[in-house]
Amino acid sequence: MQVNNTLKTMITIVMLVLALAGGATTAAADDDVLNIAVPTDPDSFDPTRSVAAATAEIAFNIYEGLVKSTPEGKVAGALASHWEIDPSQTVYTFYLREAYFHDGSPVTADDVVNALNRARDPQISQRAGNYQAIASVYSLGDNRVVIELKEPYAPLLYELTELAAAVYPKAASGLASRPIGTGPYMLEEWRPNQYIKLVRFDRHWSGQKPFFREVYFRIIPDYNSAVISLKTGNIDLIPRLEASFLHQVENVPQLTIHAAPMNVVQLLAVNNARPALSDLRIRQAIAMAINRDQIIIGAAWGQAEKLHTGLSPAMPEFYNTDTADLLPYDPARAQALLSEAGYSNLELTMTLPSAYPLHVQTGEIIADQLRRIGINVKIEIVEWGTWLEKVYNQRDYDLSVVGLTGKLDPHTSLSRYVSTNSRNFTNYRNPEFDRLIDEGIRVSGPERKAVYDQAQEIMTKDVAAVFIMDPMQLNVLDAQIKGWLNYPVYVIDVAALYK
Repeated sequence: MQVNNTLKTMITIVMLVLALAGGATTAAADDDVLNIAVPTDPDSFDPTRSVAAATAEIAFNIYEGLVKSTPEGKVAGALASHWEIDPSQTVYTFYLREAYFHDGSPVTADDVVNALNRARDPQISQRAGNYQAIASVYSLGDNRVVIELKEPYAPLLYELTELAAAVYPKAASGLASRPIGTGPYMLEEWRPNQYIKLVRFDRHWSGQKPFFREVYFRIIPDYNSAVISLKTGNIDLIPRLEASFLHQVENVPQLTIHAAPMNVVQLLAVNNARPALSDLRIRQAIAMAINRDQIIIGAAWGQAEKLHTGLSPAMPEFYNTDTADLLPYDPARAQALLSEAGYSNLELTMTLPSAYPLHVQTGEIIADQLRRIGINVKIEIVEWGTWLEKVYNQRDYDLSVVGLTGKLDPHTSLSRYVSTNSRNFTNYRNPEFDRLIDEGIRVSGPERKAVYDQAQEIMTKDVAAVFIMDPMQLNVLDAQIKGWLNYPVYVIDVAALYK
């Protein structure tokens, strides 16, 4: 069986390389065509429906909102040239610049109002919970948009940088597969399981023209295939290389490697609504059975930083370092908690996304660690689309491992664990945590830090999830390509790249 599997893998790699060579010979030979390897298709290009980071990193080049994130983690104007905030901190007035959509129509205040009202409508948007502080959105003339808040809400500008707040024509339809934005690139073709083709948009409001005329995001789930394609020149860039493949590209003269914190929270998701897992003692036993050092060496080859809460140390001004001492690695105590709860041979299923080897390998190591304290874990590996539907949307799982992308403000990362939040796929419930997250949007400075410190302590003790690591982002590209920018959010800034 091992021989057959190996042969199948070799055949798959050869076929993929031949397909890339045949299907993109011209592209690979042209200096103004870029080929990027990504492991999975987007889930939906409709800003109101997308929940996958794999979509956001591509859509960053297609869509824009009123504002956008910068590599430094700040907020800069996009469709808004500037904005004003009234003394009450509840009225934001955005001034629109002259800009055009990819279909040639001009951006109007009505387009912006429509997009933002859809983003905050829970009947329409998957991310509506992020925008419930908004009381109303309306236009003042042709070039001003006003957002009125119910009360001061510190994270507003940061949350307006999200894909969910992207602007598109009011009359647009079918955005899931035919996005119409204002970004420096527009979608020309999408062949599922093969590639997404973007072409340069020459009417971008910045007046700047990106170096690359065409960009192909090649769907290559197998990292061996992606690395071979990179070495042979059929792929120019792997934006997020799994650490276990790093040795294959180190010391290759024609390649450049960048490494930086990813601001991702990799976690063991624990479904708090499952009967056994609703018992805090069981969840704490699971947390104390996990050896993060072993996982980071075994799954991430040491290329990661340990986590103990729902924020990454990449956000040092808010990360609570004291959470490391709350539920330390202690398998003896974990076994005692299991016995105390009345469980001796607990059986659970761990559902893992096949598109992400780091999460699969992490899950396999955790399963072995849990078996040592008497928890038998059955591993179920599923396609990414199945994972999104079963685990994220339906919440039909026991355990899972996934990475949650970092945000520019701690509220956006932590609010997903609020009881009523649509993103709370771990089904965590704690009224005091909910109260603190609500309080955090009304205070600032050291007081805000103290509120989020307390919230992180509660979620760690309660085991809203078991937080594992923030893996390093390993970006590998053709040495001729310059301009790569690392962001504290999950994006690929293609317009910044050049030869």
